[in-house]
Amino acid sequence: MERVYLGSCPEYRVSLIKDFILEGIGGMEKEFEGARVLLKPNLLSGKSPEKAVTTHPAVVRAIAEVLRDLGAKIYIGDSPGYESCERVLRVCGLMEVVEEMGIEIAPFNKKVLVKGEGVSPYRVFTLAEDIRSYDGIINLPKLKTHVMMGLTLGVKNTFGFVPGKEKGRWHLRAGKDRFLFASVLADIHNLVKPTLTILDGIIGMDGDGPSSGRVRPFGIIAMSKNAFALDYVIEKRAGIDPPLPLSAVAIKHGLLGKYEVVDLGAPLIQGLIPARESAADWALPGFVKKILRKLLVKKPKVKEEMCRGCGVCGSMCPASAITMEQGLPRFDYRACICCYCCQEMCPEGSIRV
Repeated sequence: MERVYLGSCPEYRVSLIKDFILEGIGGMEKEFEGARVLLKPNLLSGKSPEKAVTTHPAVVRAIAEVLRDLGAKIYIGDSPGYESCERVLRVCGLMEVVEEMGIEIAPFNKKVLVKGEGVSPYRVFTLAEDIRSYDGIINLPKLKTHVMMGLTLGVKNTFGFVPGKEKGRWHLRAGKDRFLFASVLADIHNLVKPTLTILDGIIGMDGDGPSSGRVRPFGIIAMSKNAFALDYVIEKRAGIDPPLPLSAVAIKHGLLGKYEVVDLGAPLIQGLIPARESAADWALPGFVKKILRKLLVKKPKVKEEMCRGCGVCGSMCPASAITMEQGLPRFDYRACICCYCCQEMCPEGSIRV
C-alpha cells in the first residue's frame, strides 16, 4: 500500500523541508544510491519565487541535498511554455542552487516518441526528454489553481515532459473536453512514471492560476510515490467535491490504487478561491455557487492597459484564434477552444478569463 505524506511547513526553510523528505523517503534510499536522478520542477515561466508560479528553490535544494548524500548524480529540467529552461531557472532563483550543487541541466529539447496503451484513445506521445536516460525521476509540482483543470498538482506537472509546441496540439485534440484532456495527462504521467512526487504547497496560488492568480501561504508539503493519490488527497484537503477531472479519470480507471495518508500535522487548505471557468465544484454554500456561476466570464479577454503587445498569446494558441492588431490581441471566439493557454502563458498577466 502506497503512502501519502502530508506535512506542515510554514516557511521555506531547507532544514524543515529536508526533515519532511527524510521522514517519507525511508526505505527508498537504495533506489537513489549512485543513481542518475532527474528533478522535474514546475518551470512554467520566468517569474521570481515570491510570485508562486514555479517550484521554490528551497524545495529543490532540500531534495538535492538528500540525493547528494546518497551519491546520486542530479539533473534538472522542464519544458517551459515559451522560454528556455536556462532562462527560467535563472529568473526563478534556481540557477544558484544548480550551480552551487553541481546539478546538470537537462534542456528538454529532444523529441522522443514513446508508445503505450493507457486510458486515452491515443497510443503515441512525443516527449522532450529521453526518460530512459535516468534511473529515477522526482516530480516537484507547485500547488496552484488551474483555469482548465481546477488544480495543477503532481500528475499535471508531468505534462512538462511534452515539448512546448506539442502541448498546444494536445489542447487542440482535446478541444473543450476536459475529461479527454485529463486522460491524456494521465497517460503521459504513467509513461514518465516518476519515482517520487513532492508537492510544494508552502506558498501557492489560487484564483486565476497557474500564472496570474493570488499568492497564498498554504503552509503544506506532500509526498508520495503515487501522484494520483497525492492529488486526490490534496483535493479533499481543500474541500473539493466532486473530484476534479484528473481525479475522476484516476478513480474511473483504478489509478489511485490502495493508499494511506500519513498526516504529520499538515494544515487544511482553507479559503481556496477557484479559477474562473475551472472545472471545480468547490465546497461553497449553494447560494454562493449560484452567484459565482452567474458572474463567471467564460472567454479570455485582454486588459489593454496591462498588455505590452509581445504576441506570446498568439504564438501559443493551439487553435490560431488570436491575431495581433494595433499591438493588442484580438480573439476569434468561434475558433477558441477555451484551453486558456493564452492566460497561462501571458508574461504580464494581462489576459483574464
